[in-house]
Amino acid sequence: MIQSAARAGGRKKFLSAYIMPGFPHPDSTLRMLKAAEEAGADFVELGIPFSDPLADGPVIQQAAQVAIGNGMTPRKILDVLAEFRKSSNLPVILMGYFNSFLNGIGDDFAVRIKDAGADGVIVPDLSLEESGSVRKQIENAELSLVLLIAPTSSDERIKEIDGATTDFSYCVSVTGVTGARKNLVSGDVTSFLEKVRKLTAKPFVVGFGISTPETAREVSRFSDGIVVGSALIQQISAAESGGEAVAAGSFLKNLRAAIDK
Repeated sequence: MIQSAARAGGRKKFLSAYIMPGFPHPDSTLRMLKAAEEAGADFVELGIPFSDPLADGPVIQQAAQVAIGNGMTPRKILDVLAEFRKSSNLPVILMGYFNSFLNGIGDDFAVRIKDAGADGVIVPDLSLEESGSVRKQIENAELSLVLLIAPTSSDERIKEIDGATTDFSYCVSVTGVTGARKNLVSGDVTSFLEKVRKLTAKPFVVGFGISTPETAREVSRFSDGIVVGSALIQQISAAESGGEAVAAGSFLKNLRAAIDK
């Protein structure tokens, strides 16, 4: 399982890096995956670029458009993942909207992504109530299903999500879309995370808004780890051409050091 593989490094907190395949260049993905691994990421979320990403903010939306323009497709992502698997066992989760899995890969998507080397999936637009058949397919393929807990989730729903998720849950820090935020850690956020801790038995990581080592360290105090996406993509976008992977690795190393303190 994913958390077992991540814990093998002896770390107490998870660091997950969100990578957009095909961004910023068609051949960037393998370099980004290797940079994340070398920087100490415990697992990676590979986003499937989609034309109408309802849960994503402008940074990831723009990255997705660039990736699509560079010819990246769900099936090409599986090819890249299979290539990465030749040299790495780093856990990889595919994160995408249900249509990307069903139409982009096929009705038997779970088996296909497992064969390519994926370890789990996150499907933001798949509700718990509608996930029965999908969960069965994912379970049969021996993949990890990561479900999202939102600030608006009721106590009962949080417990249900905790029960249905395979290894750990993804806790959305704020109501809204993805994106780096200033002053993320507030009384409302910490109270929410403290509530999730009391209601869940499995680990949970926190994403949406983490952008600095200081925020990462503070959020990790109330969770089992962090996910960084938009801020990482911003670092990649700001780097000189050819230096994107180095910039990504440097940023992730700083986050790793912060949550390890």
